[in-house]
Amino acid sequence: MIARDLINFAQELGAIEVLVPRGLDLDHLEVTRITPDQSAERGDLAWVSDTTVRTAPERVSGFKGSILICPTDALPIVGGAVVAVATPAPKTLYAQVVSRFFGHLSALKWPEGAKSIAPDAQIGQRVRLAPGVVIGSRVELADDVEIGPNTCIANARIGKNVRIGCNCSIGLAGFGYARNEGGGWVRFPHIGGVRVEADVEIGSNTCIDRGSIGDTVIRRGAKIDNLVHVAHNCDIGEFALLIANSMVGGSTAIGANVWVAPSSAINNKLTIGEDVTIGTGAVVIRDVPAGSTVVGNPARPLDKRITP
Repeated sequence: MIARDLINFAQELGAIEVLVPRGLDLDHLEVTRITPDQSAERGDLAWVSDTTVRTAPERVSGFKGSILICPTDALPIVGGAVVAVATPAPKTLYAQVVSRFFGHLSALKWPEGAKSIAPDAQIGQRVRLAPGVVIGSRVELADDVEIGPNTCIANARIGKNVRIGCNCSIGLAGFGYARNEGGGWVRFPHIGGVRVEADVEIGSNTCIDRGSIGDTVIRRGAKIDNLVHVAHNCDIGEFALLIANSMVGGSTAIGANVWVAPSSAINNKLTIGEDVTIGTGAVVIRDVPAGSTVVGNPARPLDKRITP
């Protein structure tokens, strides 16, 4: 990839300043690899965070790659042979640049193989189904959906540009029972579905239960990690992040931009407001107001909000 193309794209995305060493021709500088900043060599692209600039400035001054995406504070200490691309959000810009020019490095290509698709399933354009995928009844897959091996989906509407990992279960019955007269358990019917809106990503080995009567909803842009459980009738807000081993109990509503840290447990029938941070291993047993940070078991609010 020619460096000038990368720089032009970064400037279109809002890079504040580009520092080019004197005499360097961007049309003849090739960027061939993506590497961590510490191991970069000539021809490599990397990025550093504000924290790195503050705590380890020698990683900036000693950078040996060709292009460094960095915060503006790094510009005075960037080495003379390095093209520095300054931005208020280096991680985000780096991700966008890599996706644009090196997207093939993260793309998955599954071999062709057996798939099972119910006759009533509706499949959109450019849908990629890996071997072992089972698409059950009452499923709609919109355009540009990608589903990994051995995932089972039923009773679900999946929006555009959704990515689902391997070995997931989406739209199957949740855990709901009622007592009978003899003290035993009668399964409560699950006749609802799952609605996954556009641009959602769901990691591997994750379970999302169908609603018991209404739908379980994963709203636009939410990101769900591996090994997460979302119970029936939950509503996960836009751009929420649910990280590995977290569990959301039935009929809980999680607001937009919520961060649920690893190994957290959220009780059923709770309301988690927008912009909430739930700490690692927290056990949430009551509603959490918007903008709060809660930690511990049982989860308690911190005086100061933590932003991940």
